[in-house]
Amino acid sequence: MRVVSQDLDDEVAGTSVADRLEVHAWRGGALVAQGLAVTAWSLGWDASRAVQGQATVTVADPDGDLAPWGMGDALAPGGSRLQITWVSGLSGIRVPLGWWRIRAADPAEQWRVYRGGDGSHVARVPSGGHVSLAADEETATIEMDRLDAQVVTAPTSLGEVRRLLADLVPVVVHPSVVDGPVPAGLVYGDSRLSAVIGHLTDRGAVYRMGPAGELEVLPAGGVGPVWTLAGGDDGVLVGVARSLSDDGVYNAAVSTSTAPDGAPLVGRAQLTSGPLAWGVGTAFGRVPIFHQAIATTQSGVDADARTVLASRVAAGEVDLAVTCLTHPGLQLHDRVVVLAPTRAGDAAIEGRVVAMTMRSATSEAGTTPAKAMALTVRVSVEALEAIAARVRRG
Repeated sequence: MRVVSQDLDDEVAGTSVADRLEVHAWRGGALVAQGLAVTAWSLGWDASRAVQGQATVTVADPDGDLAPWGMGDALAPGGSRLQITWVSGLSGIRVPLGWWRIRAADPAEQWRVYRGGDGSHVARVPSGGHVSLAADEETATIEMDRLDAQVVTAPTSLGEVRRLLADLVPVVVHPSVVDGPVPAGLVYGDSRLSAVIGHLTDRGAVYRMGPAGELEVLPAGGVGPVWTLAGGDDGVLVGVARSLSDDGVYNAAVSTSTAPDGAPLVGRAQLTSGPLAWGVGTAFGRVPIFHQAIATTQSGVDADARTVLASRVAAGEVDLAVTCLTHPGLQLHDRVVVLAPTRAGDAAIEGRVVAMTMRSATSEAGTTPAKAMALTVRVSVEALEAIAARVRRG
């Protein structure tokens, strides 16, 4: 979570007044546009994307000074970043929402035409406009910075992650993530981000961008719980929708790689109990997920398969669509507790946030955040089975 503050939690659950989004533009370490007049915005995160955070920001440009012409202009996609901060209107609490790389800029300009007395002279004067910006989190820079015939030099996975990102972003590792050796004979492709993801998957870890532009490495099951979403007059939960689907649900993992002598390597792991048990005669059947391991030994791919399957079980496989009051401190991979109403009373469901969207309110004050936000909370099959049994009992 970006900010752990009881005052902030209380403000989220209470009545907000004049909350706003503060946006500055930077280029090459220099502030190039301060206090942009934002008229509309949307920030969205999705753990299923390599570049998890994507944003759209519309900036008022009444004088035409901000509309970019060249890639070196302040709001051009030539390396400019947006520094975005949520500011409380009640207490002044500031919650940094990270640094966002501008990927596209679409200016819309309007002009007034003035003619001379004899009609021969025409002058065009800007009469208002705006610039629509599409921006990504700094993982976009990692994805764009391709590897060029690089070889492994650090002895451990997290050491390699730090080395691969040394000139791009700082790396902060959660203390529960355990480092391990880099497999012998590992060779990279050209994707720097894929190399990072491979190392983190091997360590049972995931990533997200932090508030100061750092890459945070976390356990695949998430961290927390950091917040409880309860309903009622004093709660923050607006609604919960569940839609059970077998899409993306697996009961086995198959990891593949290649040995130093070129021989193929295959490792397997299966669930042996529960409603998703693996087997020909089981109800769910055989549904494996495949993973390209970085290991180069049989024991390595066997361990990788076990890690992949255990990570998916710990991280959850069934998604709940949750609408709640907007909390600017919440991040991907934060664990939350949702008090969902059932016929047998409220049921506490703990899960991991895998997607979230916050946006501006529909008003003239475009920087004002909407009071509600959308979350996707991923929960374990076992948690839902426990609730199902409780509901059946009544």
